[in-house]
Amino acid sequence: MNLLIIRLSSMGDVIHTLPALRALRATFPGATIGWVVEDGHASLLSGLSEIDRLYLLPRKKARGPWGERLRVIRDLKGRLREVRWDLAIDFQGLWKSWLVARWSGAKRIAGCSPSPERTHWLYTDPIRLPSMDRHAVDRNLDLLAALGCATRAAESRSDFPRDFRLPITPHDRAAALDLLAELGLLDVSPKVLLNFSARKAANRWGADRFAALAEGFREKGVTPVLTGGPDDRLEEQEIQSHLGDPVPSLVGRCSLLELAAIMDGFDAIVTGDTGPMHVAVSVGLPVVAVFGPANPVRTGPYSPQARVIQKPRDCQPCYRRECKFNSTPALCLQEIEVETVLAEVMELLGANCAKNLR
Repeated sequence: MNLLIIRLSSMGDVIHTLPALRALRATFPGATIGWVVEDGHASLLSGLSEIDRLYLLPRKKARGPWGERLRVIRDLKGRLREVRWDLAIDFQGLWKSWLVARWSGAKRIAGCSPSPERTHWLYTDPIRLPSMDRHAVDRNLDLLAALGCATRAAESRSDFPRDFRLPITPHDRAAALDLLAELGLLDVSPKVLLNFSARKAANRWGADRFAALAEGFREKGVTPVLTGGPDDRLEEQEIQSHLGDPVPSLVGRCSLLELAAIMDGFDAIVTGDTGPMHVAVSVGLPVVAVFGPANPVRTGPYSPQARVIQKPRDCQPCYRRECKFNSTPALCLQEIEVETVLAEVMELLGANCAKNLR
């Protein structure tokens, strides 16, 4: 049997599909399993033993001039059709993901009904899920269960731990240790990551708030460490400018999998609704997530060690990239106080320390 997973993006959604991949492999150990993903997320999947064929869709070229787009389509279609796919499973439910499934030449195409962009009427196997008000991880598994895959339903996130393992290499772990040693953090405890970065402006809590949170941690004997991508250096500088003494920073200094390896040595992370939040879950790091426009029931951190802070408003969930009230940070995030986040993290650290002592 040849099975093709279509999940092109984003970082969190790819991670949320990993338990489904492993359920497929456990149910069909002799199957050929392929996955199509945008090239920017390749590191999350490259090297996973459960995937026999990984197909990368070059995101920038696929959005380039029409001549370049056609070359991308022709190349991907040719590579996909080297295998006779029995079933393509569209976990994304968008037009672009349905097109990829169609290009594969799969005999059957399955996906949720209704799908986000109403592509379900084009599926050979539209699957109506028992409930859409479940986490994306569980909805992915519900889809597989309807297709005859052996999965276990969980009443709560602590009932059945999902397998989110990422392909972290010894090289990633060595690089992580080197960077922690360079920053003098190897033997420091407790220490907390502050992930202030987010792709959507509406998910950014604000530099002044993260700076105040960093000061609050230092007053309580906790070492705060900033993390973010190469494009976040200006905001990092803004955070540091609010502080009397700079705090250690990993911003732009490590790859995604090196960051995952680094997280193994931390006690908790404070983060907005963004990809590294799900990376933290994948390595078992306790999470305090500051949520604004999205619904954490559906896409929040999937972990019994996670705490979500959200102030309800009538406009939630809106899932917008920017606040419709032209507010920065978004109004729903402005109402979350630094003291509230600090108290949640300190309580979480205390609970974990008590567990370790037992």
